Amino acid sequence: LYNIKGCTMISKFQSYYNKIKELVVSIKNEQGYTNDSMAFAHWYLYNYLHLNDQEIAEAIIDGDGDNGIDAIVISDISEELMVFQFKFPESDQKLNKEISQADILKTLNGFNILISQNKIEKSNNKFIQFQELLAEKPIYKFKLFFVSFNKGIVDNEEQIESFSKKFSDDTGNSLDWFDINKQGISNLYEKLNRKNSIEINIPYKFLQQAYRVNDIDSYIGVINANDLIQSIEDKLLVIFDENIRLFETDSKVNEGIKNTASSDDSDMFYFYNNGIVFICDEANNSPNSLTVNLKGASIVNGCQTVNSLANLYKQGSLKEDVSALVRIIKISDYDERAQITEYLNSQTPIKDSYFISNHTIVRDLQSSLLDHNYFLERQINERSYKESFGETIPSSYKTINLEDTIQYYTGYWIDSMAAIAKRGKSALFNKNQIEDILKNINSERVIEAYEMYESISKTITQYRKMRRNASNEEFAQFLNIESAILKKEIDDYLFINTADILLLNTCRSVKNDYENRGISYDRDTLIRDSIDICKVVIKADTSGKSTASLTKNNAIFQNVRSKIEELQTT
Repeated sequence: LYNIKGCTMISKFQSYYNKIKELVVSIKNEQGYTNDSMAFAHWYLYNYLHLNDQEIAEAIIDGDGDNGIDAIVISDISEELMVFQFKFPESDQKLNKEISQADILKTLNGFNILISQNKIEKSNNKFIQFQELLAEKPIYKFKLFFVSFNKGIVDNEEQIESFSKKFSDDTGNSLDWFDINKQGISNLYEKLNRKNSIEINIPYKFLQQAYRVNDIDSYIGVINANDLIQSIEDKLLVIFDENIRLFETDSKVNEGIKNTASSDDSDMFYFYNNGIVFICDEANNSPNSLTVNLKGASIVNGCQTVNSLANLYKQGSLKEDVSALVRIIKISDYDERAQITEYLNSQTPIKDSYFISNHTIVRDLQSSLLDHNYFLERQINERSYKESFGETIPSSYKTINLEDTIQYYTGYWIDSMAAIAKRGKSALFNKNQIEDILKNINSERVIEAYEMYESISKTITQYRKMRRNASNEEFAQFLNIESAILKKEIDDYLFINTADILLLNTCRSVKNDYENRGISYDRDTLIRDSIDICKVVIKADTSGKSTASLTKNNAIFQNVRSKIEELQTT
């Protein structure tokens, strides 16, 4: 709070803190987290990495024995490890503090323990599971995130840089680190709550009006990369609002962009790169000062270029003579804006899931699901985007996004691909198999899979609440087991933490079996029986693999189905 001539002023950060605090408390109560920082981690991972509730719960390891690490995300596709520390102040009076040196050192030490495979007695089960998982797969990219709603990293930046350099010297791999402080979190919050409100001033080397059609104006020019990043550095989380994708970390093209912009060939960057396209509501050129003011601005092509340049800028490796082609399109028709965005995104490979958003079967599925009070988001944030421009979608309609829909549908209905659905849902959109997945899809089958997944997710949440709070008896009551007995056998249920798709596939197999034999059931019965079957199969496994690996293993999925067939004869 600031006093100006007797008046009390609440800062933007305090206002946003109070709004986010409400969301954090709601998540904390819903998920049974023991502190605000865990709920804040959930909020961030959902809104920034777009993980779903189960993926987030698998990632969060915060608690006794976490070795200073609050969440871990491993990407099988990009072979990348992301390690997170989260800090959420207990009140808005602490927003101007920074992350303490002790907390930073604890996380850096925890990172070393994690990748060194050293077994520490105090480590919790989830930390150990991630250690075991990392021992089984190659990782080539390492990232460390400090996410806090305060000043973040201030006095200890050099210490983290030194740690990063030592890691690189020792391993030959780079360790990128990110300070997501109250400014970055506020930008993310703004992105979630408003569209096309960004105003920026960009210095340029050259700019002229290029082409005009009806109400569409365009400009073309050349900008210095360092000047560009300085102009938009604090808006990187929100300036890609209308882009159909965010930064893709596993792209060879991005590595090429960075190599050129930091090398002796940096003056050739303009000729090697396709450039950057801004779309905006209003563009005002000031030729005397060589700047252009953009209102309602968004980068709709060049996300990979801009993020690559921003990473180099942060590292101090972006050469001063790097220049880039820029196009500015002033347009107010949002159908045209969307079409321009779609057509422009061809510089780097786009996720296959984005391409099928316009597949005829997917469009038909979206339409038919509306008849069942479901809204299928073919594109990221499609619902809020449409509602912001006047389209009415009843609040009672459940929203499901396309990637999750395909993952749940495949995991439930297609045995041969169920394990793939767990290992990495993006792999399902491979053009060689997506047609096979879509050929029998319909709204009824999608809803059955989705609702079964929701019920399984609820059960897994009950399990996690019990793990976080020993006095919580929801999971024991669901299993119809006395709490004292369950606590003695609790290690046999560790697999549940990562078993969402395994249980989903098992429930469908059990359901088919019961229907064939005329056995009555309800959804809870299917889940309970599926847990029992999976527990037996995983306990019998002698491979030595971690439970997190087993629940992604195709052999386990097959063994579970074999166990169900075996039970049919008894």
